[in-house]
Amino acid sequence: MRELLNLLAQNDFIQKERPLDTKDIIDVQKHFVRNELPFLPKMFIDFLKIYNGVKTEGGAVFGIFPDDQSLDILDTNARYNRTTNQVILGADDFAFLVYDDLQKKYLLLDRTDGLELDDFLETEFSSAIMSVLHF
Repeated sequence: MRELLNLLAQNDFIQKERPLDTKDIIDVQKHFVRNELPFLPKMFIDFLKIYNGVKTEGGAVFGIFPDDQSLDILDTNARYNRTTNQVILGADDFAFLVYDDLQKKYLLLDRTDGLELDDFLETEFSSAIMSVLHF
C-alpha cells in the first residue's frame, strides 16, 4: 500500500479528504451490520485513516462522512448495493469497485448489469484502488 499512498501524495490534481476518525469507523461498521452488509476490509480502513475518500477525474474511492457528499460510502451503498455479501468501495463512470466478503476479493462490476469486469485478491488492495482511480 506504500506505493499507492506515495502516488496519491504526489498528485496535486486529486481531491483528498481528511483522515478518518476511529469513532466514525465504529459507527459505520455498526451501520453496515444493521443493514446486513459486510464489515469494511482492514486494508480499506487503513487507507481511510490516511485518505478518507479520494476523487480523480476518472474515478473515486468513497469515504466515511466526507466533506464531499458524492464520496459518501453510506449513501452510495444505500442507493446502489443490492447484495448482502458485497460493499461498494469506489466507482468510475463504468464500474463499481466492491469488496466481496464471501470470495474475499475486490471486484470491478459493471454499473449497469453487475457483470464482473475484473477481480483482485484481498492482498491486491492497491491494484484494485489504482484500477478504479485509473492509475
